[in-house]
Amino acid sequence: MKNKILAILILFCSFPLFAQDIEIKDLKTLNAPGFQILDIAPNTIDKPSNPKAFAASLMSLTSNGTALPKNVALEISPYWYFKNKNATVSQYLNIQENNKSNSFSGLFNKMSISIASVLNDSTSGSLVKNTNYIAFGVRTNVFTFRNEKQNQKLRTALDNFSKRVIELRPNQKGTDSLEILLNATSYKIRKLYNELMTENNDSLKRVINEKYINAISQKTLIKKKLDDLENQAPDLLETNIKKDTLSQNYLKELDDLPLFQLDAAFAYSEAFPENKTENKRFNRSGIWINATLNAFSFDHEELNDNLSLMMCSRYISDNILIENTVNEFDKQNAFDLGFKIEYSIKELSLSFEYLKRDYSNNSNLNSERRVGTLQYKISDNLYLTGSYGTNFGFDKSLFTVFGINYGLGKSDLKSK
Repeated sequence: MKNKILAILILFCSFPLFAQDIEIKDLKTLNAPGFQILDIAPNTIDKPSNPKAFAASLMSLTSNGTALPKNVALEISPYWYFKNKNATVSQYLNIQENNKSNSFSGLFNKMSISIASVLNDSTSGSLVKNTNYIAFGVRTNVFTFRNEKQNQKLRTALDNFSKRVIELRPNQKGTDSLEILLNATSYKIRKLYNELMTENNDSLKRVINEKYINAISQKTLIKKKLDDLENQAPDLLETNIKKDTLSQNYLKELDDLPLFQLDAAFAYSEAFPENKTENKRFNRSGIWINATLNAFSFDHEELNDNLSLMMCSRYISDNILIENTVNEFDKQNAFDLGFKIEYSIKELSLSFEYLKRDYSNNSNLNSERRVGTLQYKISDNLYLTGSYGTNFGFDKSLFTVFGINYGLGKSDLKSK
């Protein structure tokens, strides 16, 4: 889970204290659980990530000779629509703060809900010819662990970044001077108001009233000047931060992955033979857990690399097509167990996964999946994925897939 964090918006208030938003930029769009339960996703085992507010995935199974995507998944993360306005980066990234653990905060923060549609025109693996599949899925982060050294490093990086932002604020000297003058004028207005309320001499009262009105006009003018400076601030500050080496170094430190993560997912799918609703039948459902150990980096500061080891266990209820029949199915229970190793360096990641599927009542249906995947990050919102290997199924069918994952949505969080 790459957690590169870039600041793109800092909002000023009328006083020295100001609200500071950091946008989580590198929110990855993973394989939808609906694709995974149907065995057509590039990866069955995903490294945990922070989900985008809204994401779309297009998968093209190229083993049938076509490169036109027919398999589409849409995914939303409710957190970005219902989050507290004061939600912090520390809470979202599970960084311990004030000796308070955020290890379980990912249950809602990193939950995503998806729907997938798969149109299959040839029998392959567990997919039946001329059948449309609809699948629903949900996944979330159950537990995240960082040791104290990691937590301290990230807290320090956030503190240093916050201090640096203050130094980079556009028109900082002018803003500070105006804020001091605004506070002094506000105090003067309150003092004149009290004098006006207690003075009985009419001539003095007129003088005080004139000063009071002038002070109010002066305060209005000061606030307008502050507003003019602040309206320029977000774009200018974003530019300053992007050009500032210190700010980028602090943000880079927030890229460090947790030592251990535990994620869970559930998916349910139905099949529509001949793409007709009256032919609807249950297809498959499953619940699974992925455990990820972010092992080490060869040179994280220079290469921005990481090696991750993942384990997956999954329970499946499967409606299997009975051999030598066309439309007769038998419900079977199966269990998947496997691992994945992934090495990422900057925008490129390489991985290999292996899973073994065992059916409880029919060992003849047992099969394995061996798939290698290459993924490239084109931008913060766009990932390209290519996979090659053999998929589940007794025929050990060739598995070749090309995927495009695209994410949308803002993701602002408070630094404190």
